[in-house]
Amino acid sequence: MSLPLNPNERRREIVNLVMTRKSVSVENLVSALKVSRMTIHRDLDLLEGRGLLRKERGGATAESSLLFESNIHYRLQNETAEKRTLAHAARRLIEPGSAIMIDDSTTTLMLAEELDTIEFITVISNSLAVCERLRSRPNVRLIITGGNYSDTLQAFYGLICEQSLTKLHADWAFLSAPSVIGLSLYHQDQEVVRMKRALMAAAERTALLLTPSKFSARALNHFGELAEFDRVFIDHHVSEAIVQRLRQAAIAFELV
Repeated sequence: MSLPLNPNERRREIVNLVMTRKSVSVENLVSALKVSRMTIHRDLDLLEGRGLLRKERGGATAESSLLFESNIHYRLQNETAEKRTLAHAARRLIEPGSAIMIDDSTTTLMLAEELDTIEFITVISNSLAVCERLRSRPNVRLIITGGNYSDTLQAFYGLICEQSLTKLHADWAFLSAPSVIGLSLYHQDQEVVRMKRALMAAAERTALLLTPSKFSARALNHFGELAEFDRVFIDHHVSEAIVQRLRQAAIAFELV
């Protein structure tokens, strides 16, 4: 008979189950982990407070909501092929010797893997995940903004981050958004919105990368319009109805 998991092991298992299944009920967790409902509820409250999952009626989910952005580990598992395709297309904009900004999204994070063959490039980001991908690249000069660190998003935010960006300038800023509603972009977190606006203001030109799921997701805080971006890359799996809507609105975009 196996020994019961200690609290840290049990909470790691809860996170793993939620990530794997996208959502899981309290009853399933009680059965799988052999603990009381009260213990599971306490664990879910703690994990939600850390931003690792979202507690909902009768269980927990890793999916985003109006107010909750999924943690980076979950988002990295989704639409991976589409994100790589978008990053490969966006890489064409980057010339040797240029300075670029990359936001905290998992879509633009894929762009970090496309920079091997570009000489003398400067990358500015608030994302620790970007830093981890690029820190040993000899062709990259890396600048990290600093600020208040969010382990859920593996990135920096707040006043220090925003002030750092006002003192920098780049050729391109590459961004994504968790939600597109109509022709507008939304995010769950106001601090992330302010960071994205600071990136956009600090760059000569801006590029937006969007996977199909962005057009069905919802978030609370408006941070921009599709028309604000110099280049918009959208994965070709997006529905024809969305394509027609964007064309009717004269949005300049490229399906990749």
